[in-house]
This record gives sequence, structure tokens and C-alpha cells, in this order.
Amino acid sequence: MPNAQPVDPATWTILDLIRWTTRYFADRGLENPRSEAEILLSHALGTRRIELYLNHDKPVGPNERTVFKALVRRRAAGEPVAYITGVREFWSLTLKVNPAVLIPRPETECLVEAVLPFLERAGKKKVLDMGTGSGAIAIALFHEHPEHQYTAMDRSMDALLLARANARSHGMENQIQWFCGNWDEALSPKARFDLIISNPPYIPTADILTLQREVQDHEPRQALDGSSDGLFCLRHIISIAHRHLFPSGLLALEMGWDQAEAVRSLAAATGKYEPARILKDYSGHDRVAILVRKPDS
Repeated sequence: MPNAQPVDPATWTILDLIRWTTRYFADRGLENPRSEAEILLSHALGTRRIELYLNHDKPVGPNERTVFKALVRRRAAGEPVAYITGVREFWSLTLKVNPAVLIPRPETECLVEAVLPFLERAGKKKVLDMGTGSGAIAIALFHEHPEHQYTAMDRSMDALLLARANARSHGMENQIQWFCGNWDEALSPKARFDLIISNPPYIPTADILTLQREVQDHEPRQALDGSSDGLFCLRHIISIAHRHLFPSGLLALEMGWDQAEAVRSLAAATGKYEPARILKDYSGHDRVAILVRKPDS
């Protein structure tokens, strides 16, 4: 392991490795040292985390320790765990991730959760996921409601290829339409949807420098940077989405915790939406905006 070893290297057990790595990560200020140690060790051993507990006293061989040591060094250097393992769980679904896409976060599950009541209403609906990234939103919604028609787009072809691979792994690649484009630029003027949903970049440029090192250094800047005020993409989507929504259709957006009033003002200025409904995330922060297109707009 990277520093002085507490036991004879020939007798390292699973529990020894977890305990040592937990301390090593904690000393370096990582937020979830125990869970990250377990995730990386289970990945190195090619097993499930639960197996670590069932076999906690099992010795770990030198080849496996070498693999694990390389993963620990990558994490200590700031690389996100999800990029190291190549996977992230979202909505209880395992998704592949790589540096071409933002790592899906629990806050975005709140966005998915917010639109489920709308999708539960009678009638087949047309859904557009704008800026799909890893495909997390579209895949989660299809998983819950496969009866609807889904389209997912992203301006990054690398992201789109990964999203399609994720959909393929869950048996839904051909049930979702995919296209590469920058927001509405590739949409036909006649395209209409019952629901447009998006987790756009919304972090002010200057604030990116205050984020965790693994986010700053490894996650795609174009998926984070919302321009100087963080509102560039939100402003654009709000200004054009009503043109592609059926009357009484929904626009659902993830946003920054302090952007609710700005989003309300942007929506009101168009004159095309009912007053915005703001929902909180699991931490109690404003996170999701639901805008309904006025029936007569």
C-alpha cells in the first residue's frame, strides 16, 4: 500500500485493506472514505460490496493488492470514484460513466421524481430529454413508464454514444430516439412534446473554482459551466421550450439552489408559462422548477 503497512504484507485481509484505506482517504480529506474504500476494493476484486463483509477475514493476494493500490492512488490524486470504476448507480440502475459525461447525482433523481405524476396520467406522451449526458434521466423515466415515446439529445457525440450504450445495457436502446444537437438547434420547428426535461449547466463560471477538486479537474466543464451568472442555458431553454410544448405541456428543469427567483422571473418574462412551481431536493434546497405552458400561449 502507499505508505507504511500495519501488518505483514503477506497476511493482508479484506478488512485490513478497508481499514487502512479508510484512514488513508480520511487523512487526505475525502468525504466518504469508508464507502469509497469498499467500492474500490470490490471493484479490484471483481465482487459485490456485500461480499467484502461476508469474507472480511479472507487474505488478499499480491496481484489483487497491486490492482487495488493503483485504484487507491488514482482516487488520492483526485479522480472521481465513478470514473475509476466506470459505473454509477442512478435510480437503482447501473450506468456506465466516463469523463465525457457528468456523473449522475442524487439531486437529479429529484428531477425524475418530480415528473412521474405527470407521466402517470392517462394517454401516451412525447418526452424530450435535452442534454442527456449519460442518458440517466431518459433511461430512468423509460424504466418507470415505458408506455411513452422518448427522445434524448446531447451536443456531445461522445456523451450520446455512452448514453446509447447505457440504454442498450438495460434493453431500451431502440425504444428511445437519439440525436446530436445543441439544445433546440436540431429540432424541427414543428416538433412538439408533452414534457421537456433537462439538467443543464447552471454553475456560475467563477464558482467552478470553489467545487471539489475531482469535479473541477475531471468532470466535463461544458456540463457544469452556466456562464457568468449560471443562467445562460436555463435562460435559453425557458425562452424556447414553449415553442416545442403542447398546450399545458411541462418543462422540468434542474437548477442551482439559489436560482429559484431568477428562474421564476425568466419564465414570467416570456408570458408563456403558468407561475413556476419550485421543488426541493433531498437536502432541502430549491432544485427543480416545473413550468407549465399556458393553454392559450
